Amino acid sequence: MPPPRAVNIMLGRSGRDAPADERSPRRVDTKERALGDSEQAATSADLSAGARSSAPPRATDVELAVLVLADGVRPDVLTALSDAGELPNITRHVLAEGSYLDGVTVLPSVTDVAYLPMLTVQYPGTANIPGIRWVDKSRFKSGRLFVTAARSYVGAAHLRFNGDLHPGLETLFELCPSSFAVRSDIHRGLSHGRNRFHHLSIPFMFFSHYLKRADFIDRLAMGSLMRATQRMRDDLPRFVFVPLLDVDTASHAYGPHHRRTIAAYRRLDAAIGAIIQRLRTLGVWRRTHLLVSSDHGHTATHEHLNLRRLVSELGYSVLEHPNVYRRWADAAVMISGNSFANIYLASEGKWDGPLTGQTLWREHPRLLDALSRRVEVEWPAYRSDAGLIEIASASGRARVGRENGWYAYHYDGEDPLRLGLAHTRVPASAALQVTAETGFPDALEQMWHLFESRRAGDIVVTSKPGYDLRGRREIPEHHSSHGALCRDHMRVPILSNRPLRNEGPVRTVDLFPTVASSLGLAPTKPHFGRSLWP
Repeated sequence: MPPPRAVNIMLGRSGRDAPADERSPRRVDTKERALGDSEQAATSADLSAGARSSAPPRATDVELAVLVLADGVRPDVLTALSDAGELPNITRHVLAEGSYLDGVTVLPSVTDVAYLPMLTVQYPGTANIPGIRWVDKSRFKSGRLFVTAARSYVGAAHLRFNGDLHPGLETLFELCPSSFAVRSDIHRGLSHGRNRFHHLSIPFMFFSHYLKRADFIDRLAMGSLMRATQRMRDDLPRFVFVPLLDVDTASHAYGPHHRRTIAAYRRLDAAIGAIIQRLRTLGVWRRTHLLVSSDHGHTATHEHLNLRRLVSELGYSVLEHPNVYRRWADAAVMISGNSFANIYLASEGKWDGPLTGQTLWREHPRLLDALSRRVEVEWPAYRSDAGLIEIASASGRARVGRENGWYAYHYDGEDPLRLGLAHTRVPASAALQVTAETGFPDALEQMWHLFESRRAGDIVVTSKPGYDLRGRREIPEHHSSHGALCRDHMRVPILSNRPLRNEGPVRTVDLFPTVASSLGLAPTKPHFGRSLWP
């Protein structure tokens, strides 16, 4: 067999060398246009603490909706490979007939946590899952052998993910009881036996990490899907969720542009082709809505900051996974995706509730100052005493507030987020528009809602591209990371075999109501998405 063609994937920020075509989302003309929206429009979209309600459902011709979550796929790599003819199934059966949109994911941009918007139409903070590792300070006691108030969903504890969700949210499986999933950690509402390969995947996930490959896991998942659809051919579900891990695992192991990672993109295309062929065989492809998206991007990692060691060297006794037993711990460092961390701190020896700015600067000034000045750290963020979110750097400090459907953004010195929004108010409905092309897309919305979770850290830290926050415990070494708010972690592709509305920037939280609308359904609880179904 001849070697595969070389593909140029070292693209710029736009993700394409060629000019934008009809598949690319319409760009917003100016920030001023978005800021000119009326206050009435902003507040009408913000119900129940910033959430919105749904329009009545309409009848459609769709009998089956399939959401393939291609974990860790970068939009620029995917579009470059498609343009080069390397992804024939995606190009021919999805892009040629439907839509391609540039989407924005959530903070933290990490596996499982970033599935939340698609399956619960909530952000991580509002779902009360602020990372793949977190501490509930209200229940935490250091020195205990079994720490019930801390989580690490890496390993067997991912079985507890579903039970940790906010009890008031609605899953897509609850909205559409006729659903089926393969290895989904979010499965509330799925009938018994309808979440295939979930428990059985635990040992395979362990070996996947150390073997630096997940192609065999995806093959097992696809085999389970194919067998199940064959058995259910006379009574197919209405919604199917299929997460595939191959690209993400290869990216961590080798880097986002490595030839082995590119091979994983080709295997993803083959898997999508197999799904389409099965639906054709079953005679339902023309009545199927197929969506393909990702939960986060990736950036190559060249240097590692041992965040635990940094905190320890400042005199703290630090709890960090996998060593969760530490007597008299007064700090906890919980890292997600290697580029995002929740830091929790005791106050005067007590683990009570979240700490705010005045207490942090009074009791932990050396830590905040060290984090603000480290070259590897983008910025630390924390709650202020005035109910705002503060973001600090060595040269400036910014504040994010929200009231009556408007965000307020102010800063002193240099703007840590470099948003170009000097001392302004932004309608919440325009928060994505005015930040979509910045280095931190959707910064206002994501920062604000992350800290709505009391499980979010006293301090949240993200690393700059090229660095991560995990030290000696990361075996094997990661060569690519994600989890932060930076552009290359937040931007994801959204592909649909049916045309979608193309009205500016979109979020992955829009996928839930889009799937629902295509099935003639609508979310029944307040949520943060908007349907893209025409």
